[in-house]
Amino acid sequence: MKLITGPLLLLCALEIRGSSSFLTSSAPSISPPSSSCSARQLAALTAPPPAELEEVYGTIVGDTKGAALRLSDVAISRGATSLLKDINWSVQPNERWGIVGVNGAGKSTLLGAITGTVRMDSGAALVHSNERVGYMRQTAVSGSTRTVYEEAKSEMTALEEAGEALESATKAVESGDYSEQALDALADAQENFEKLGGYEQEQMVETVLKGLGFEPEDSDRLCSSFSGGWQMRIGLARLLLSRPSLLLLDEPSNHLDSAARDWLGKYIAKYDGSVVLVSHDVGLMDASVNNIVEITAGTLIEYKSCNYGSYLEEKEFRALSAQAAYQKNLEEAANLQKFIDKLDPPPAAVVASTKIPYLKLPTPPKPYGENLLTITDATIGYSTEEEPLLRNISLKIPRGMKLLLRGPNGAGKSTLLKALRGNVESMIQEGTRSENEKLRLGVFTQDLAQELDKEARAVDLVTTYARTGDDGDITVTDEMARNVMGSLGLGGEKPLRQIKALSGGEKARVALSMFALKPSNLLMLDEP
Repeated sequence: MKLITGPLLLLCALEIRGSSSFLTSSAPSISPPSSSCSARQLAALTAPPPAELEEVYGTIVGDTKGAALRLSDVAISRGATSLLKDINWSVQPNERWGIVGVNGAGKSTLLGAITGTVRMDSGAALVHSNERVGYMRQTAVSGSTRTVYEEAKSEMTALEEAGEALESATKAVESGDYSEQALDALADAQENFEKLGGYEQEQMVETVLKGLGFEPEDSDRLCSSFSGGWQMRIGLARLLLSRPSLLLLDEPSNHLDSAARDWLGKYIAKYDGSVVLVSHDVGLMDASVNNIVEITAGTLIEYKSCNYGSYLEEKEFRALSAQAAYQKNLEEAANLQKFIDKLDPPPAAVVASTKIPYLKLPTPPKPYGENLLTITDATIGYSTEEEPLLRNISLKIPRGMKLLLRGPNGAGKSTLLKALRGNVESMIQEGTRSENEKLRLGVFTQDLAQELDKEARAVDLVTTYARTGDDGDITVTDEMARNVMGSLGLGGEKPLRQIKALSGGEKARVALSMFALKPSNLLMLDEP
């Protein structure tokens, strides 16, 4: 077994294609490709397995009772907080499972327990000895010096081994060994090689690359010449072409446009093997999986023979059934109370009131004039020695505009936002940028959540940011910060945690909280 590794809001939309702008509406440009983990790296993160188990590339081989994957009594905590407890779950051969749950529920953590990158407090995550595990994480960097085609087929080891076995068996027969054993070996090797698509290897590579959005001429380009989002696609292609029998995917569509997401959904739906998919992409989940498991309150709830749509229906049915049972219990309790009231005076009523929290942003200064930002006839790029990314860009952002930037990966959406912000003056190589003298920008970027101080407490980062700068407010208290963070889903003791103890989604909410306490009359959100 082997582990293979804006001024936002929305009335008007600007679509970017090539180096020109068109009116219309957002695709991500996130970060890099599938991972390949060494046995030593992953083994160092897991406790030594019992003597009867064998640890290979971070996963642990053991008795799965016929399943491709089995989790038994798994418990995982984050500091003093229990994240997952009493997890018992199995993935049978050729089942395709989608894992759903709110941010921070433990979806990526569960995949980490399977691959050995997350230490379990107790229990076991076992993989069948016949399984080849392929794992793609949310963040992974290629760093490859190969071409796209070379990198994509670099982990087709099963096919290479099948080809070597076929060559060996063929040579044995050609050398005069016509025994039943030699002929059977040749037939088996031939069947296995054909099953893995050995004679169509080149076509397989081209099909996967095309499905993920690459043009034929991209095959000979170096991986390093592509942006982070496209390098992530290369890594995904490499993983899919390695044909693992157990495929683990953590948010694979983050970096894909709609066409590539549609193709990936169809590919997974026909995948010859078992799949475990973590994704917030409802369309991808609906098109690809045939079972759903929901992480809620630290436990798993299974919905078998369900895609995402039927899972929602089944979940609603279960909720209504539970509500009906609860209502019946209330009626029985009311009848019992009536009987008791005949015997004793009724107790005094206690009325409890609740308040629904909402996010209240500070009042920004009222700007002069109509426009907040204007760029005119702008040529935009990072270096005058390279071809500019955008040309002839003219854009006015008046008060109250709600604008969505849309375009494929690498089109220049994030670049345009940086130019609009004006913090790198050299980006506008030609043309002009002007801003209202009372402009107050609130900015969220793709990288902000990842750049947070991992050792700092979340609430400290929010209060420090809110108090500093020309538009800072030294009266902001920890309580005010925690109220805002709670409105964004970071309630309880989460604001007191260090950044390194938060999930990716929770880190993004911390970053959003940081500028929510500063008065802004223009918000720019890059993939929030």
